Amino acid sequence: MRELILNDPSTCVGCNRCIRVCPAIGANIAYEEGENIKIKIDNDQCIACGACISACRHNSRDYVDDTERFLSDLRSGVPISLFAAPANRTNGENWGRLLTWLRQKGVRKIYDVSLGADICIWAYIRYIQRENPVSVITQPCPAIVNYITIYNHALLPYLSPAQSPMFCAAVYMRKYEGITDKLAALSPCIAKTHEFESTRCAEYNVTLKKLYEYINNNGIILPTEESGFDHAESSLGRVFSMPGGLKENIELYLGKSLRIDKSEGQNIVYKALDRFAEARTEHLPAIFDVLNCPEGCNLGTGCLHEREIFEINSIMDSERSTATQGRDKADFDAILEYYDNKLRLDDFIRSYRPALARSYTTTAEQVENAFLRLGKETESERKFDCSACGSETCLEMAEKIVCDLNIPNNCIQKARNDIHREHNTVLELSSENLKDIKWILEDISKIKGLSDEITRSVTGVNGAIDKYNKMATDIDSIAMHINIISLNASIEAARAGQYGKTFAVVAEEIRNLAKTSKNTVSETEDVTEQATEAIKGINVMIDQISVEVEKAYQNISDISEKTQEAIKKSEL
Repeated sequence: MRELILNDPSTCVGCNRCIRVCPAIGANIAYEEGENIKIKIDNDQCIACGACISACRHNSRDYVDDTERFLSDLRSGVPISLFAAPANRTNGENWGRLLTWLRQKGVRKIYDVSLGADICIWAYIRYIQRENPVSVITQPCPAIVNYITIYNHALLPYLSPAQSPMFCAAVYMRKYEGITDKLAALSPCIAKTHEFESTRCAEYNVTLKKLYEYINNNGIILPTEESGFDHAESSLGRVFSMPGGLKENIELYLGKSLRIDKSEGQNIVYKALDRFAEARTEHLPAIFDVLNCPEGCNLGTGCLHEREIFEINSIMDSERSTATQGRDKADFDAILEYYDNKLRLDDFIRSYRPALARSYTTTAEQVENAFLRLGKETESERKFDCSACGSETCLEMAEKIVCDLNIPNNCIQKARNDIHREHNTVLELSSENLKDIKWILEDISKIKGLSDEITRSVTGVNGAIDKYNKMATDIDSIAMHINIISLNASIEAARAGQYGKTFAVVAEEIRNLAKTSKNTVSETEDVTEQATEAIKGINVMIDQISVEVEKAYQNISDISEKTQEAIKKSEL
């Protein structure tokens, strides 16, 4: 099928909203891009329900239709006629002015799909009366058809062969009005492109949203005059675009003779279809009226979504009054009779072929391994079912992991457990680090003590040197006095003559001793001066060491306190 839903991975944040709302199991796939989780689309499995576009908050999803090609072909002179969905009445400023602008652009004929809805209702009624089926699932939504043909083949026998209102309008235009132009649909639905491709009833799916975006982006002002359709007014088919519109139309003709159940909205209808397939035959309704969009086609996937539902319902109520005013049961019976005479039922009947769906089967062993990859070992962990990964249950998530549709790192419980384990590891490392810090503090305390002891020892050396300097000064003084005494002794010995020679020798020795003592004192002073300078340098270095040791001690003490505080907070 043609790729309709677009995905921009650059803005995708991996929030899983698209996975959560998607009814197609294989359409949205989680993967890792570096450290980031992203979601991509498998367009072969996508049913184009548009749920992901509505769910996305990061502008990662959009869609394509045929608006640009349609307008380009009009400019080129391609003959094109158009049929407009009933939702055209509830979108935009003034649908009559839009039709006038389309005619000015070159559209040749414009039909109301409300007429196709009238034909569709006739086809339903006559098919049921002719074939008497057990139950019929309505098929105006191509997304519903896609889901059944791809994912739930058991529902194919129930899928209504009566064509959608758009197809009925196209067949009527071509076969009964003789229009040979290419046909464009002014449509409220993204998935209509798939219907047109499979049935070839139209060449262009021009969604209301993209057409009005084109008009606004190009500053186009619609003409003031309004125009209508190229055929007679339709009946109650103009409210077909409302939830329950088909039911209301059938009951207009048949009363409540048929049980008609209904279901709308992507988050409900596909689950209801699965339950329908499992239900007992005797419990099934005659008609199961199903719609992809919760508010019907008036707020379809290709609509503007500018009007709130109460205004839309007011517009539809006005259309209902227009269609039914002044008419009674006989008038509506006459409509059926008119179609009986004019139309051939088989022209509005289709068949379906199942699509070749990808297999997503799993074994118990594979699921068990997936649970282990998720770190889910206990029963409570395997039934956590938070749905943050996009799956409703952990079991569904495990099955998707087996089928490569999701990844273990997309599980919030696994991420939380991984963080918890890493947190505990950090706590253990912090505790070990705290022990190391305590040892470092003890070692620094010892270094600080030794530094203080060295300081005290050097201070003692300084004191001893000071005492030594004093003693040297005293010795020098004594040597000087001895030298004087020796000099005097020498003089006296000279006077004594021969009797003083011995005394002179002693005096000379004393003088030499004094001289040696003085030289020794002088040398000692030099050494003392050098030692004093060295010790001053040592004192400076010891002071610096003391300052740095004190800083290191304080810093490590602060780290120790903060580590203890962090551990206490982490344990709370």
